[in-house]
Amino acid sequence: MTSSGRGQGSLEFLMTYGWVLLAIMVVLVVLWQWGLFTVNQRVEPGSFGFWGVSIMQGTEFILRSDGQLQVSVFNMVGANVTIMSYNATIDRRSKTVTCESDCVIAPGKSKVLELSDSLWAEAPGKRFESSMVILYKDERTGENVYQSSGRMWGSIEPT
Repeated sequence: MTSSGRGQGSLEFLMTYGWVLLAIMVVLVVLWQWGLFTVNQRVEPGSFGFWGVSIMQGTEFILRSDGQLQVSVFNMVGANVTIMSYNATIDRRSKTVTCESDCVIAPGKSKVLELSDSLWAEAPGKRFESSMVILYKDERTGENVYQSSGRMWGSIEPT
């Protein structure tokens, strides 16, 4: 009788630790699928926010390793808009550009906004995140200035 008691205890011990190991394996597989263990892998670009004057298709922007940011914006207002100024902030370093020429975007059309700051220069492949504010006027409302703002992220591209 004593030998069967030890056998049952051993079986319970193995079953308990077996379930614990299975749970750990499931957690590790889920973390691996989320990309937690992938180092130096390209970050999928994305954005959110922005309204009226918006980033085209949510991902049309690029930050080059020399610190040049190019953002393609799309006029979704339904009338001509005039870009007044735009500002981008990366790593708490902000740059503002006042639009002086070719600032009108027709409805359904796009324009590339460019900002450059040597302080934004980083190694290619590194992740970046930027907030952006675009100030514009809608021709239908006169002198009212509107704001479109949001965030975008991705990998720094080589120059």
